[in-house]
Amino acid sequence: MGKNLKIGLWIPQREDLHTSMTQNNPAFMDVRIYKLLLDYLNERNVDYIENLDFRKAIIKKHQVFINDFCLSDLDHFIWMGMLDRSWDSYHLEVLRVLELSVTVHNPYSFYNVATDKFSVFSYLHTYNVPVPELYIVNPNNFQSLEPLFEHSSFLLKPRRSDFGMGIIKLDNYAQFRDIVEYYSNKHYYLEKFYKNDLSQWRGVTVLNGHVLYSFRKKSSKIADWKVYDRKRLGGETIYMKPNREIEAIALEIGDILGANYFGLDFIKTASG
Repeated sequence: MGKNLKIGLWIPQREDLHTSMTQNNPAFMDVRIYKLLLDYLNERNVDYIENLDFRKAIIKKHQVFINDFCLSDLDHFIWMGMLDRSWDSYHLEVLRVLELSVTVHNPYSFYNVATDKFSVFSYLHTYNVPVPELYIVNPNNFQSLEPLFEHSSFLLKPRRSDFGMGIIKLDNYAQFRDIVEYYSNKHYYLEKFYKNDLSQWRGVTVLNGHVLYSFRKKSSKIADWKVYDRKRLGGETIYMKPNREIEAIALEIGDILGANYFGLDFIKTASG
């Protein structure tokens, strides 16, 4: 008889839905759903260890440790929570090394790309997935975008934003020029703005090649032209049945990126 699979978990449980999701309070998953996950694992021949907060781990050579426990000896590691997404993030470095010897859900190789809007959208463009027209420029060549503003507005975005924060709508080139002159950065990421009906905005969640559910946001999470959640609370959603087009695109993206669980946002433009 073979040995049981060894599974590590870092899934902080969200008990108070009125508390912001931050790195200090990283819980995403409702405590009730977490209990269902444990019930599922208890019915299988697996050994699992909870509360393995890899953000506190150290890296030794090619292995990851929390105190004397070696996470690199696990078969699988499952995590869900708020991380530092910055370019020099220690959290992401730990995930990268852990992935050398453990099957990680979601892995660094996916998460690092998927949370960078420019990287993931430019990659999806090569597969003709309907994602925004995008540009990246630096302080020395941003002037080349001036003619584009004659025909469209643009969204200036942090490459790793969430909850709709830090996104600025630019309706003319002068706004962009003034921001570049005021805010020095190595580069600037812009997406073409598409007029859309926010009542048709949809979020979807995908797990192992299946769209679990789709939803739209209540008016409390809508701010003018975007979905916006300054308090980082999430929620305020209405269940919606996903249409076939959204479902097909979501599953295609999962196949392209090799993702086993992820979320996507969709807008409905005049062209589709």
